[in-house]
Amino acid sequence: MLEPFQAENIEDAFKRIDKTTFVDELVDSISRLKVYSAVLKRSIARESCMTSMYMKESLHSSRMETTRTSLQNSLEKAALDDDSDKDVNEVRNYFAATRYGREYLMRTGVFSEEMLLEMHRILLSGNVHRTTESIGCYRTEQNFIQNVNSKEITFVPPEAKQVKPLMDNLISFMNNPASGERNLVNAAVIHEQFETIHPFADGNGRVGRMLIPLFLFKVREIEMPWLFLSEAIEKEKFRYYKMLNDVRTNGAWNEWIKFFLGIVDRQCVKYEGNIQKIEELYGSCLKKITDISSSRLLKQVFTCFFKSPIKNSRSIERETGLSNTTVNRMLDKLTANNIVFADEKKRGNLYYFYDLIELL
Repeated sequence: MLEPFQAENIEDAFKRIDKTTFVDELVDSISRLKVYSAVLKRSIARESCMTSMYMKESLHSSRMETTRTSLQNSLEKAALDDDSDKDVNEVRNYFAATRYGREYLMRTGVFSEEMLLEMHRILLSGNVHRTTESIGCYRTEQNFIQNVNSKEITFVPPEAKQVKPLMDNLISFMNNPASGERNLVNAAVIHEQFETIHPFADGNGRVGRMLIPLFLFKVREIEMPWLFLSEAIEKEKFRYYKMLNDVRTNGAWNEWIKFFLGIVDRQCVKYEGNIQKIEELYGSCLKKITDISSSRLLKQVFTCFFKSPIKNSRSIERETGLSNTTVNRMLDKLTANNIVFADEKKRGNLYYFYDLIELL
């Protein structure tokens, strides 16, 4: 069996990085992130559709850990408050843990052990798949990373006794990152270091991916932690795992950072386009609604579908404070005009805003 990896403090990584090897990728990703942030900042639809985008990010990151569900299934279960599906609950928990991390940073302005342990507890709480009962705490035993197919052990993280000092060093760095280094480079190094430490008995990949946008938010590289990378990472997950492992075995920091910057660039392009399309959809639907009725109640009910494109009347009642009779009357108008579509249940209908689902 492989020996536990002897991890260094995160500052040592920068001694092995040659910025000239990824200068083009760095310039492109910084530029693209600025454009995406500007588009998002001025979008009238950004607040309303971020919940749905977070849910999609949660889905792709959870799929990396063999969770098997779909965005539509997750949104349906959320609308029904159904917690019977472990896969769906994992997606929900990822969303809740990310939200907690954002709110913690907004409240305190710093990363802490308390924050990371609570994010881990939220991620693995309730009716979910997990390989351990040790949640909300660092691991106390040796763990390892195994090839899913061959069962070969590909990496043995540092010994358990090294986890806390390494995590203390990492948290300190996240609060006071390397001066003179671009924040996207710092984010790439932070993510690799966290995955190398593997501080938890389960859930390391998901917590590590949450930390990327949270760090960039903390250092004000982005206005809110709305950088969604897990979709692209999932598409190239075997390359992603290989790149992470190559840093440990070959010191391939430059190749890892170049890969990371490429992911940022591509996802910023994708979501910049998505936000613009969503804003166009928002505007055209509001115009259609105005033509249907001058009632502000119709707009109020419709706007709920931008927060989550699958709803039932009860969830809209909770969100708006409107009566059941009013909500159902507004839903009848939306369905009659083919804006949202109801399922075929006689009671407890779910309503689908398919135009938005397509853009997510």
